[in-house]
Amino acid sequence: MTFGKYTCAAMALVLTVILPAGSVGASDAEDMFAVDAAYAAVTEGDLETAVSYLTEDAVFAVVPASSRMKAPALVGREEIRNWWAGTHKDNGRVEINDLAMDGVRATFTCLYYGDKLEKLGVSPAEFDGAAVLRDGKIRVLVWSYTVEYEPRLKAALAKIAN
Repeated sequence: MTFGKYTCAAMALVLTVILPAGSVGASDAEDMFAVDAAYAAVTEGDLETAVSYLTEDAVFAVVPASSRMKAPALVGREEIRNWWAGTHKDNGRVEINDLAMDGVRATFTCLYYGDKLEKLGVSPAEFDGAAVLRDGKIRVLVWSYTVEYEPRLKAALAKIAN
């Protein structure tokens, strides 16, 4: 699968090489807290707190790329803050489940609830997620629509395009 000039495999490679598995940042408990806390802050509209859980050079991608994204990935706190502002404006709410840590890597599933998806009749969006953390902060964050959800979203979008 591709988005822009990047493939899922390329994003997976990014996740495996940015930080070696043996890297030690904050404790696993702090890392798990960073992922949950960032999204709790986004849900509450506290973007300053949300971006405080990101490294300065953080990268965020949605696979396949969202129509809201102007590039395959958002880079840096400001771009991600702007994305999260749109999430809050959409009355977006994220529920993270199955969060698991392996060193500085986190995997999770998440549900995204928002007004636009509600109007399309396909809320919540279902994602598999992965994050790489540095010093207890999110360095790389990738959300990928689940295999089951992506066709539902595409069908709903095609319906409104016609």
